[in-house]
Amino acid sequence: MSAINLEFHQAPGIASAMAKALFLRRKGFKAEVGMPEINASWYGAQADQGALKDYCATLDIELTPSLPVLYPHVMAGGMHMHMLTHKVFPIGLLGAVHLKNTITQHKAIAIGDKMDIHAQMGGFRLTAKGVEFDFTTQVKIADEVVWEELSIYFMAGRFGGKENPSTETSFELASLAAMSDLATWSVPKNRGKKYASISGDYNPIHTSKYLAKLFGFKRDIAHGFGILAQAVNQSELANKTQISAGKCQVDVIFKGPLYLENDASLKQAADATSVAQEQRFDLFSGSNPKPSICASIKSL
Repeated sequence: MSAINLEFHQAPGIASAMAKALFLRRKGFKAEVGMPEINASWYGAQADQGALKDYCATLDIELTPSLPVLYPHVMAGGMHMHMLTHKVFPIGLLGAVHLKNTITQHKAIAIGDKMDIHAQMGGFRLTAKGVEFDFTTQVKIADEVVWEELSIYFMAGRFGGKENPSTETSFELASLAAMSDLATWSVPKNRGKKYASISGDYNPIHTSKYLAKLFGFKRDIAHGFGILAQAVNQSELANKTQISAGKCQVDVIFKGPLYLENDASLKQAADATSVAQEQRFDLFSGSNPKPSICASIKSL
Protein backbone atom coordinates (compact mmCIF):
# COMPACT_ATOMS: atom_id res chain seq x y z
CA MET A 1 0.00 0.00 0.00
CA SER A 2 1.33 3.45 -0.90
CA ALA A 3 1.80 6.08 1.78
CA ILE A 4 -1.14 8.26 2.82
CA ASN A 5 -0.16 11.94 3.11
CA LEU A 6 -2.60 14.35 4.76
CA GLU A 7 -1.95 18.08 4.44
CA PHE A 8 -3.57 20.92 6.37
CA HIS A 9 -3.16 24.68 6.15
CA GLN A 10 -5.54 25.50 8.98
CA ALA A 11 -6.56 23.76 12.18
CA PRO A 12 -7.94 20.34 11.18
CA GLY A 13 -11.66 19.96 11.82
CA ILE A 14 -12.68 17.22 14.23
CA ALA A 15 -16.32 16.47 13.35
CA SER A 16 -15.69 14.24 10.33
CA ALA A 17 -12.93 12.34 12.13
CA MET A 18 -15.16 11.71 15.15
CA ALA A 19 -17.92 10.42 12.88
CA LYS A 20 -15.48 7.95 11.33
CA ALA A 21 -14.30 6.90 14.79
CA LEU A 22 -17.87 6.08 15.78
CA PHE A 23 -19.25 4.50 12.62
CA LEU A 24 -16.53 3.35 10.19
CA ARG A 25 -15.92 -0.39 10.31
CA ARG A 26 -12.29 -1.52 10.65
CA LYS A 27 -10.51 -4.48 9.09
CA GLY A 28 -8.64 -5.32 12.29
CA PHE A 29 -4.92 -5.41 12.95
CA LYS A 30 -2.83 -8.26 11.53
CA ALA A 31 0.81 -8.54 12.56
CA GLU A 32 1.84 -9.95 9.19
CA VAL A 33 0.44 -6.83 7.49
CA GLY A 34 1.55 -4.27 10.08
CA MET A 35 0.51 -0.65 10.26
CA PRO A 36 -0.18 1.53 7.21
CA GLU A 37 2.12 4.43 6.41
CA ILE A 38 0.11 7.52 7.28
CA ASN A 39 1.71 10.97 7.46
CA ALA A 40 0.13 14.32 8.24
CA SER A 41 1.36 17.91 8.19
CA TRP A 42 -0.16 21.19 9.32
CA TYR A 43 1.72 24.09 7.76
CA GLY A 44 1.73 27.53 9.32
CA ALA A 45 0.14 26.34 12.55
CA GLN A 46 -0.33 28.95 15.25
CA ALA A 47 -1.82 28.71 18.71
CA ASP A 48 -5.38 29.99 18.95
CA GLN A 49 -5.13 32.67 21.63
CA GLY A 50 -8.66 32.15 22.92
CA ALA A 51 -8.24 28.38 23.18
CA LEU A 52 -4.87 28.83 24.88
CA LYS A 53 -6.35 31.18 27.48
CA ASP A 54 -9.20 28.71 28.12
CA TYR A 55 -6.67 25.87 28.44
CA CYS A 56 -4.63 27.74 31.05
CA ALA A 57 -7.69 28.93 32.96
CA THR A 58 -9.29 25.45 32.96
CA LEU A 59 -6.11 23.76 34.20
CA ASP A 60 -5.05 26.57 36.55
CA ILE A 61 -1.81 27.15 34.64
CA GLU A 62 -0.26 30.62 34.44
CA LEU A 63 -0.41 32.15 30.98
CA THR A 64 3.13 33.16 29.98
CA PRO A 65 4.77 34.38 26.75
CA SER A 66 5.61 30.73 25.92
CA LEU A 67 3.31 27.78 25.21
CA PRO A 68 2.88 25.30 28.09
CA VAL A 69 5.10 22.29 27.43
CA LEU A 70 2.18 19.97 26.61
CA TYR A 71 0.20 22.42 24.49
CA PRO A 72 1.70 21.43 21.10
CA HIS A 73 0.17 17.99 21.70
CA VAL A 74 -3.24 19.67 22.02
CA MET A 75 -2.65 21.61 18.81
CA ALA A 76 -1.73 18.40 16.99
CA GLY A 77 -4.75 16.54 18.35
CA GLY A 78 -7.00 17.16 15.36
CA MET A 79 -4.31 15.98 12.98
CA HIS A 80 -3.74 12.86 15.09
CA MET A 81 -7.48 12.18 15.00
CA HIS A 82 -7.55 12.29 11.20
CA MET A 83 -4.65 9.82 11.08
CA LEU A 84 -6.15 7.38 13.59
CA THR A 85 -9.58 7.45 11.95
CA HIS A 86 -8.40 7.20 8.34
CA LYS A 87 -10.16 4.43 6.46
CA VAL A 88 -6.91 2.43 6.00
CA PHE A 89 -6.11 2.46 9.72
CA PRO A 90 -7.04 -1.04 10.95
CA ILE A 91 -7.88 -0.36 14.60
CA GLY A 92 -11.03 1.33 15.90
CA LEU A 93 -10.08 4.41 17.88
CA LEU A 94 -12.66 3.76 20.61
CA GLY A 95 -11.01 0.40 21.29
CA ALA A 96 -7.51 1.84 21.62
CA VAL A 97 -5.96 3.16 24.84
CA HIS A 98 -3.47 6.03 25.01
CA LEU A 99 -0.74 4.29 27.00
CA LYS A 100 2.51 6.29 27.08
CA ASN A 101 4.21 9.44 25.83
CA THR A 102 7.69 10.86 25.68
CA ILE A 103 7.85 14.58 24.93
CA THR A 104 11.05 16.51 24.26
CA GLN A 105 10.98 20.30 24.21
CA HIS A 106 14.21 21.53 22.64
CA LYS A 107 13.33 25.16 23.20
CA ALA A 108 10.31 27.06 24.43
CA ILE A 109 7.78 28.09 21.77
CA ALA A 110 6.50 31.67 21.88
CA ILE A 111 2.71 31.91 21.82
CA GLY A 112 2.79 33.86 18.56
CA ASP A 113 5.21 31.59 16.70
CA LYS A 114 4.17 30.04 13.40
CA MET A 115 5.00 26.35 13.19
CA ASP A 116 4.89 23.39 10.89
CA ILE A 117 3.61 20.28 12.67
CA HIS A 118 4.38 16.87 11.18
CA ALA A 119 3.18 13.46 12.39
CA GLN A 120 3.66 9.94 11.11
CA MET A 121 2.76 6.40 12.03
CA GLY A 122 5.62 4.38 13.49
CA GLY A 123 6.21 0.79 14.46
CA PHE A 124 4.32 -1.68 16.59
CA ARG A 125 5.12 -4.26 19.27
CA LEU A 126 3.25 -7.45 20.09
CA THR A 127 2.71 -8.11 23.79
CA ALA A 128 1.05 -10.93 25.69
CA LYS A 129 -2.10 -8.82 26.09
CA GLY A 130 -2.31 -7.11 22.70
CA VAL A 131 -0.40 -4.72 20.48
CA GLU A 132 1.29 -1.39 21.12
CA PHE A 133 1.62 1.02 18.21
CA ASP A 134 3.52 4.29 17.87
CA PHE A 135 3.28 7.55 16.10
CA THR A 136 5.61 10.51 16.26
CA THR A 137 5.03 14.25 16.08
CA GLN A 138 7.51 17.03 15.36
CA VAL A 139 7.07 20.78 15.62
CA LYS A 140 9.37 22.84 13.44
CA ILE A 141 10.01 26.58 13.31
CA ALA A 142 11.98 27.67 10.25
CA ASP A 143 12.91 24.01 9.63
CA GLU A 144 14.32 23.61 13.17
CA VAL A 145 12.80 20.91 15.37
CA VAL A 146 11.79 22.67 18.59
CA TRP A 147 9.43 20.06 20.06
CA GLU A 148 8.75 16.38 19.43
CA GLU A 149 6.91 13.46 20.95
CA LEU A 150 6.45 9.73 20.74
CA SER A 151 2.88 8.59 21.47
CA ILE A 152 2.19 4.95 22.25
CA TYR A 153 -1.27 3.42 22.04
CA PHE A 154 -2.43 -0.04 23.10
CA MET A 155 -5.11 -2.34 21.73
CA ALA A 156 -6.06 -5.44 23.69
CA GLY A 157 -6.52 -8.67 21.76
CA ARG A 158 -4.95 -11.83 20.46
CA PHE A 159 -2.44 -10.81 17.82
CA GLY A 160 0.20 -13.48 18.42
CA GLY A 161 2.13 -11.72 21.15
CA LYS A 162 1.42 -14.36 23.78
CA GLU A 163 3.19 -16.99 21.69
CA ASN A 164 5.69 -14.74 19.94
CA PRO A 165 6.09 -11.36 21.69
CA SER A 166 8.24 -8.63 20.17
CA THR A 167 11.78 -8.47 21.52
CA GLU A 168 11.64 -4.69 21.74
CA THR A 169 9.65 -3.18 24.61
CA SER A 170 8.48 0.37 25.30
CA PHE A 171 9.89 2.43 28.16
CA GLU A 172 8.92 2.05 31.82
CA LEU A 173 9.23 4.29 34.87
CA ALA A 174 10.63 3.06 38.17
CA SER A 175 7.98 2.64 40.86
CA LEU A 176 7.88 5.04 43.79
CA ALA A 177 8.16 3.45 47.23
CA ALA A 178 7.84 5.86 50.16
CA MET A 179 6.03 8.97 48.93
CA SER A 180 5.34 12.49 50.15
CA ASP A 181 2.34 14.64 49.25
CA LEU A 182 2.85 17.48 46.78
CA ALA A 183 -0.64 18.76 45.99
CA THR A 184 -4.31 17.85 45.89
CA TRP A 185 -7.06 19.39 43.78
CA SER A 186 -10.62 18.59 42.78
CA VAL A 187 -11.55 17.58 39.24
CA PRO A 188 -14.90 19.26 38.54
CA LYS A 189 -17.96 17.61 37.05
CA ASN A 190 -17.78 19.66 33.84
CA ARG A 191 -14.06 19.08 33.21
CA GLY A 192 -14.63 16.51 30.46
CA LYS A 193 -16.90 18.76 28.40
CA LYS A 194 -14.76 21.84 29.06
CA TYR A 195 -11.49 20.20 28.03
CA ALA A 196 -13.20 18.59 25.02
CA SER A 197 -14.23 22.06 23.80
CA ILE A 198 -10.57 23.12 23.98
CA SER A 199 -8.88 20.01 22.62
CA GLY A 200 -11.55 18.71 20.26
CA ASP A 201 -11.44 15.29 21.92
CA TYR A 202 -15.12 14.48 22.40
CA ASN A 203 -14.61 10.80 23.17
CA PRO A 204 -17.80 9.91 25.09
CA ILE A 205 -15.85 8.40 28.00
CA HIS A 206 -14.90 12.00 28.87
CA THR A 207 -18.23 13.71 28.24
CA SER A 208 -20.98 11.32 29.35
CA LYS A 209 -21.35 9.45 32.61
CA TYR A 210 -23.72 6.96 31.00
CA LEU A 211 -21.75 6.31 27.82
CA ALA A 212 -18.55 5.91 29.86
CA LYS A 213 -20.25 3.03 31.70
CA LEU A 214 -20.79 1.27 28.36
CA PHE A 215 -17.00 1.21 27.97
CA GLY A 216 -16.45 -0.34 31.41
CA PHE A 217 -15.87 2.77 33.55
CA LYS A 218 -17.91 3.56 36.63
CA ARG A 219 -18.49 7.09 35.26
CA ASP A 220 -16.93 9.72 32.93
CA ILE A 221 -13.17 10.24 33.24
CA ALA A 222 -10.82 13.18 32.83
CA HIS A 223 -8.68 13.59 29.72
CA GLY A 224 -5.26 12.18 30.54
CA PHE A 225 -3.28 15.00 28.96
CA GLY A 226 -5.28 17.65 30.77
CA ILE A 227 -4.63 16.02 34.14
CA LEU A 228 -0.96 15.48 33.20
CA ALA A 229 -0.60 19.19 32.39
CA GLN A 230 -1.95 20.05 35.84
CA ALA A 231 0.35 17.51 37.48
CA VAL A 232 3.45 18.90 35.76
CA ASN A 233 2.46 22.42 36.78
CA GLN A 234 1.66 21.47 40.39
CA SER A 235 4.92 19.51 40.72
CA GLU A 236 6.89 22.53 39.58
CA LEU A 237 4.99 24.88 41.88
CA ALA A 238 5.53 22.58 44.88
CA ASN A 239 9.23 22.19 44.10
CA LYS A 240 9.67 25.88 43.13
CA THR A 241 11.17 25.11 39.72
CA GLN A 242 10.60 26.07 36.08
CA ILE A 243 11.98 23.04 34.25
CA SER A 244 9.19 23.14 31.66
CA ALA A 245 10.17 26.66 30.60
CA GLY A 246 13.37 25.40 28.96
CA LYS A 247 14.88 22.37 27.30
CA CYS A 248 13.22 19.40 28.96
CA GLN A 249 11.66 15.95 28.64
CA VAL A 250 8.33 14.68 29.94
CA ASP A 251 7.68 10.94 30.20
CA VAL A 252 4.28 9.57 31.16
CA ILE A 253 2.52 6.24 31.55
CA PHE A 254 -1.27 6.33 31.83
CA LYS A 255 -2.09 3.55 34.29
CA GLY A 256 -5.78 4.03 34.93
CA PRO A 257 -8.69 6.50 34.90
CA LEU A 258 -9.07 9.63 36.97
CA TYR A 259 -12.78 10.10 37.51
CA LEU A 260 -14.58 13.42 37.37
CA GLU A 261 -15.78 14.82 40.71
CA ASN A 262 -12.83 13.12 42.39
CA ASP A 263 -9.75 14.52 44.08
CA ALA A 264 -6.43 14.26 42.25
CA SER A 265 -3.54 13.65 44.65
CA LEU A 266 0.03 14.27 43.50
CA LYS A 267 2.91 12.52 45.26
CA GLN A 268 6.66 12.23 44.75
CA ALA A 269 9.39 10.11 46.32
CA ALA A 270 9.86 11.02 50.00
CA ASP A 271 13.63 11.05 49.51
CA ALA A 272 13.56 12.96 46.20
CA THR A 273 16.75 14.87 45.51
CA SER A 274 17.89 17.11 42.64
CA VAL A 275 14.30 18.23 42.02
CA ALA A 276 15.68 21.27 40.23
CA GLN A 277 16.82 18.86 37.50
CA GLU A 278 14.29 16.03 37.60
CA GLN A 279 10.92 15.34 39.22
CA ARG A 280 9.31 11.89 39.28
CA PHE A 281 5.70 11.88 40.48
CA ASP A 282 2.54 9.76 40.62
CA LEU A 283 -1.04 10.97 40.47
CA PHE A 284 -3.89 9.21 42.29
CA SER A 285 -7.66 9.33 41.81
CA GLY A 286 -9.68 9.67 45.01
CA SER A 287 -8.98 6.85 47.47
CA ASN A 288 -7.58 4.46 44.85
CA PRO A 289 -4.17 3.26 46.18
CA LYS A 290 -2.95 2.58 42.62
CA PRO A 291 -1.70 5.55 40.56
CA SER A 292 -3.65 6.76 37.56
CA ILE A 293 -0.59 8.48 36.08
CA CYS A 294 3.13 7.88 36.54
CA ALA A 295 5.29 10.64 35.08
CA SER A 296 8.52 12.57 35.22
CA ILE A 297 9.90 15.86 33.97
CA LYS A 298 13.61 16.49 33.68
CA SER A 299 15.88 19.24 32.45
CA LEU A 300 18.03 18.44 29.41
